[in-house]
Amino acid sequence: MEGALSTPIGMEESMSDSLPDITRRLVAELTGVADRRTVRHAQVGLIYSAVELTRGGLGVAFTFPQARAWGEREPDDAGPLAGRPARELLERLGASSLLSSTLALATANALLAEEPLPASAVEGDVLDCIEVRPGDRVCMVGSFLPLLEPLRQRQASVTALDQVPKPGSRPAAEAERWLPHSDVAIITATSIINATIGGLLALTGSCREVAVLGSSTPLLPEAFVGTPVTCLAGIRVSEPEGVLQSIAEGQGFRAFKRYVRKVAVRLPAG
Repeated sequence: MEGALSTPIGMEESMSDSLPDITRRLVAELTGVADRRTVRHAQVGLIYSAVELTRGGLGVAFTFPQARAWGEREPDDAGPLAGRPARELLERLGASSLLSSTLALATANALLAEEPLPASAVEGDVLDCIEVRPGDRVCMVGSFLPLLEPLRQRQASVTALDQVPKPGSRPAAEAERWLPHSDVAIITATSIINATIGGLLALTGSCREVAVLGSSTPLLPEAFVGTPVTCLAGIRVSEPEGVLQSIAEGQGFRAFKRYVRKVAVRLPAG
């Protein structure tokens, strides 16, 4: 499961002004294809949400706890989503309504699911994509518990931050304390949904590796050009029906991981 992140103290300031706006980049890169796609089905679950397009592309994104009520959609967004142009959902990325932004990122991932993977993509996890050296200081923004032991086996020291307390995690508001002194940053893709990713990336100047991780991750390197990101680690759905059923039943990644492939994309240096 992806770690959820609230806005850390001071993150709303102008720290990320020098970085590209990833939200706008994603929308701009995908608008052309979104104009030609229609939503077949949108599913809001307790842990993840999903959008399926009429051509079969399926994308998922994390459902923030505070967005689980259907009323969290934009006030003018009443009525069914099925049958709408994909662009209508995509353009809500970064909206004040977390649920609208979640469905927008799921739509982006559904659009990408219909496109070939980037040439640098490999099947595997984030640790197949980034270099972690003995003695590295690793900061995880979003506590990915399955990574803790593999990172420690590589003799790295790990600090995990999360909005929701988890074993060994620290408050998300401490990002400003830990990220600037880390060698490796692993940042949850849910930070795209709540628009904190720019501020987080602005804190990674000392990092040799910066990965965006989770089932919500849009595997679109073009949107991250000019940022410190070196790796995008996400998924491609292999069996849409299994993923949709798991999400409808309120289950998380553990339930639908057998229906997806983990994919990691290395970004070009510079």
